[in-house]
Amino acid sequence: MTVKEFNLKIVKTILIYFILSSVIYFFTNNLKIAFILSIFFIELLYGSWLIKDNFASIIIPRNITKVWKPSHYKSNHTAMYKRDEYGLRGDFNNISEIKIVTIGGSTTDERWIDEKLTWSYLLQEELKKFNLNIKIANAGVDGQSSLGHLNNFEMWFNKINNFKPKYFLLYVGINDAAVLLKNYKSNNKLEKFIFRSDYLTDKKILDKVLKYFKNNSFLYKIIKIKIGHNQAKKYNLIHTTESWVDEKKSKPLLINMDENTELSIKEFKVRLYDLIKAVKKFNAQPILITQILGKNHVLFNCLKLINFETKKFCNKENISCIPLDEKNNIFTDEDFYDEVHTRPSGNKKIAAYIANEIHNILNL
Repeated sequence: MTVKEFNLKIVKTILIYFILSSVIYFFTNNLKIAFILSIFFIELLYGSWLIKDNFASIIIPRNITKVWKPSHYKSNHTAMYKRDEYGLRGDFNNISEIKIVTIGGSTTDERWIDEKLTWSYLLQEELKKFNLNIKIANAGVDGQSSLGHLNNFEMWFNKINNFKPKYFLLYVGINDAAVLLKNYKSNNKLEKFIFRSDYLTDKKILDKVLKYFKNNSFLYKIIKIKIGHNQAKKYNLIHTTESWVDEKKSKPLLINMDENTELSIKEFKVRLYDLIKAVKKFNAQPILITQILGKNHVLFNCLKLINFETKKFCNKENISCIPLDEKNNIFTDEDFYDEVHTRPSGNKKIAAYIANEIHNILNL
């Protein structure tokens, strides 16, 4: 929603509110009742309470704009993180414009990277070099594994009108490696984090009720948009960055092919198969992308195993696959800020490689 559209919506809402209040007050002669009932009718009129396919209690952030000074990479500009009313990132004006959707965890969501420095946005720019002027939507969700990506289709994407992308880029691996590690070595904190991201909901009833209100309330939506517009005014459009080195190191965990590991791999392949079916049911084409990690990260060996199974799955099912992990040598320590998440310098390399690999696949 543009600032002009937002202001017109506000004026229209205020006008309707005063008309409703006046009518109700005329019949009740009670200001308090007039106020409460007017708010109630405004919510029914503009909210999504009565819509069959509303967003219910899913945790996908919507109508968010945040501006801050980057701390994960050197920069002379403020950074902005935005999600629209559907929970998507990108610079498209209309849902129907979207031809490619990127799906992944925090390495796709990139909540601490500026809008125009994420690999999803940079991929859109790289594809222009191949005369492909297309719009890409970023549907990354922090902490999500392939289970969450699968739930996205049923609980999120199916609720977006006119959402008809041609391709889904599935940037999978790291969080599935974390699931493998969880099964290999129990971690309650990790399990709680993964549950919320993958099932797109909260465990506590009160949290679910609060999220349901936020997802369907018109007044809450207007307040969030207004805050977002105010934040956007602080945004500096200059985009020059300089990566810097973080000396923090860890050590990869050695993984044995025991019964738990084999079961985790089997479950991962089943999820991939179901995910591909979900994409095709959406009348779109899947493209799998293997992931990268800093060589000293604890999950490095887990991800190596997941990437191997992903490429084997692609060969067996004849699915397009981009083996980014095989290009790990093009990345330096400076391209990561924590050995998992890439800085803008790393994103540029990811975007350039993917664009070079898929421009012949895309039929747009």
